[in-house]
Amino acid sequence: MSDLFEKAEKKRAASQFEAARKIYLSLLKTPLFNEEKAETLLSLADVERIRGYFPEALKHYQQSANLFKGIDKTAVLDAQAGWALSARASGEPWKALKVLDQVLIQYQKLKDKDGEAFTHWALGGTWRIAGDMKKGLKHLLIALALFKKLKNSEGLSYTCCALGGIYRMLGQYDFSGKYYREANQRMRQRKDTFGIAYSYCGLGNVERMAGRFKEALPFYKKAEKLYGTIGDRVSYAYTLWSLGTTYKLLGKYNHACRAFDSADTLFKKTGDTRGRIYALLGQAEVFFLKDNIKVGQQWWKQAERIAHESHYLWEKLHVASLQGGKVRNLKTRYQKAGSRFYPTQLPINWP
Repeated sequence: MSDLFEKAEKKRAASQFEAARKIYLSLLKTPLFNEEKAETLLSLADVERIRGYFPEALKHYQQSANLFKGIDKTAVLDAQAGWALSARASGEPWKALKVLDQVLIQYQKLKDKDGEAFTHWALGGTWRIAGDMKKGLKHLLIALALFKKLKNSEGLSYTCCALGGIYRMLGQYDFSGKYYREANQRMRQRKDTFGIAYSYCGLGNVERMAGRFKEALPFYKKAEKLYGTIGDRVSYAYTLWSLGTTYKLLGKYNHACRAFDSADTLFKKTGDTRGRIYALLGQAEVFFLKDNIKVGQQWWKQAERIAHESHYLWEKLHVASLQGGKVRNLKTRYQKAGSRFYPTQLPINWP
């Protein structure tokens, strides 16, 4: 590959995703052999997915897969897995699961352990978003074991982050903290700016779920600063949501509304409907807490509409639990989903 491609790859490795994206795009305007074009499209799609350009990523993953056919079977699967992750982020987790299941079978036939581990990691996160935490946890634990055997530090780091998140959703906060701390240590050793920011947000959530709301804020601020240096929009939006939730729990309602509004703006830009449900529910809850039921219900109805149109089973449960401005007792439904968490009263410390 050309020096220009190598330059883009270095930018990407340094978490300078936007700079890398621009180089890949310029490279595609030059004469390339099919394999070179396929490789460039695959790398471009990867950074587009990270930056939240999901429609573009879907298109470029598909183009890359088409070009790789008959040239490199593994690369075809890499592109298909990336396509699935972009589909997941675009509100289509069930489409993503279908593709990832097939990709996993093909990686196993090729005896590609790296691909197999990556796909288990992807399936873990996708089942979490689809609402089946038990299946998600199962895949993530398989990914962790495979990455350990492979001594893949990047895979281990991101799987630890994913485990921290899914254990939080399940209400198992000790395990969540354990894995987020390990992820943060690994990310800092690797000097992975994006990963460090991601794990700092997770550590903030560990403090928040333990009721240490003021202690959570510095971790979110660290994540916010790092996300700013790399221009992230996707994960940063969730950090803003976490900030809003923490301010809400501290009774700082104006701060909370501003954070939820900023998060929702980014969720709109990236087309993240799942994130929008959380941001809108946050706004609704603030107004319920201020005894302004009418305005709170307006926010809630927006969240309910998006949840109703989506495939997000977990978020539908959250919306149902806050119906009418009061917390409904849905303990049995949460437990059926495998979670120790269930909301009992306002304000809700959502996992």
